[in-house]
Amino acid sequence: MKKLLFLSAAFCLAACEGPIFGRKQAPVFVTESPYAEEQNHEMMTPDVYALAATRSVNRMLDESAEVYEKTPAPKIYITEFKKLSKTLPDGLYYAKDATRQIIDGSRTYVVVNNLNDADYYLETRIKEIPVQGAETPIIEYKIVLNDKNNQKIGEWTETIRQLQNDDKSWW
Repeated sequence: MKKLLFLSAAFCLAACEGPIFGRKQAPVFVTESPYAEEQNHEMMTPDVYALAATRSVNRMLDESAEVYEKTPAPKIYITEFKKLSKTLPDGLYYAKDATRQIIDGSRTYVVVNNLNDADYYLETRIKEIPVQGAETPIIEYKIVLNDKNNQKIGEWTETIRQLQNDDKSWW
């Protein structure tokens, strides 16, 4: 009888602390970087890099048709992405994955894994532009297309920022 009374009291106590009575548990955040203390933009998720990558790579493909309209398709190497601001979150793999999928899907270039095999290479640089009074910065996303002789073919820059509306979307 004592055990039954104890269990029912414990159940009632646990129920009184739940979300029904207004008490919420604090969210748990998991970081994937050992440098998490340097990242101070908690409102920014790394999938915004994919948005910027999509826009800039599509512009590159639209504006550089004379480069890839050759038979056979030229080979391109995608270099390691450079994050120029330490406070930006990790997650450049979102942008790299989006870049590779768009180029592969367009069938304009053949993506290669070795720089020595490539006719062209694509560099990506990402940096933040601080905005006074905003929780998140503007992100500048720049891609540069070079040929194998290190001659710049073109450069495309996209900037995205978090809107100050209810859904906090990025544009």
